[in-house]
Amino acid sequence: MFHHYLQCSMKRPFALLAALLLVAPLAFAQPKLEIVGGETYDWGKVVVKNNPLKLVTLESEVTLKNTGNKTLIIDTIRVGCGCTTPTLESKVIEPGKSTKLRIGLNVGLNSGEILKNLTIYSNADPQNTGRIMYLKANVVRPITVQPSSFTMPEIKVGEVARSSVTLKNNDTRPYTISMLFPTKGITIDKQAPITLNPGDTLQITATFEGKERGYYNGNVIIKIDDPDYVPFEIAAYGNVKGLDGSDDPSVIKITPVSSTNKKESATAPAPEPPRRKK
Repeated sequence: MFHHYLQCSMKRPFALLAALLLVAPLAFAQPKLEIVGGETYDWGKVVVKNNPLKLVTLESEVTLKNTGNKTLIIDTIRVGCGCTTPTLESKVIEPGKSTKLRIGLNVGLNSGEILKNLTIYSNADPQNTGRIMYLKANVVRPITVQPSSFTMPEIKVGEVARSSVTLKNNDTRPYTISMLFPTKGITIDKQAPITLNPGDTLQITATFEGKERGYYNGNVIIKIDDPDYVPFEIAAYGNVKGLDGSDDPSVIKITPVSSTNKKESATAPAPEPPRRKK
């Protein structure tokens, strides 16, 4: 009987060890999120040609992999600004499997170094602090236009409105402006041809004489003597009031949305001009 007791006593530690070996993987099973390629996506140098006023959206596709031994569930992806748009292929990733995260970054008219971020929240992070991913780009515009339009101040009949924009050559080579063509009553203070050497700036002032009450708009067409550029337009607009300060009754004024209700964007849009009633 003692021999039987001794055999049973010796078996118990082995049974306990076997049970622990079976339970341990379950106790320590957890998902693990890997951002394939690293936590920073860099578009590198992005050269914007064709049109200095071209709105730019950068796109990429990133692989998210579950390197753990439990199902990974991505709860949400929060962006640092409204200029970033993430699209997730699947929220549920089994162990060893992957999914695609498509990213759109609207840089608008911005140029220079861009740095944005997004945060991925999932069950791989019990502290719920999220995994931050950084988005980088160096947007280079050989020629820039600031601001992007001739926004004329409000005037009365008989007065003259003026507004200016500045062109800058950010390249290492000269560019020649071969055409400057204002339309619809807009006049400007410069004539082509004009050569912009590297680092040069050119201020163009547009003028409009208010001969009658009402909203007006036109543009200045610019052609650069380079095959990489097509002719582009800089908008010019404003409003002329009556001598008594009254508006043209055919003009509908649009009240801008409060900044507290708008999402952050890469570039603030130009003020929207009034519209005429039909």
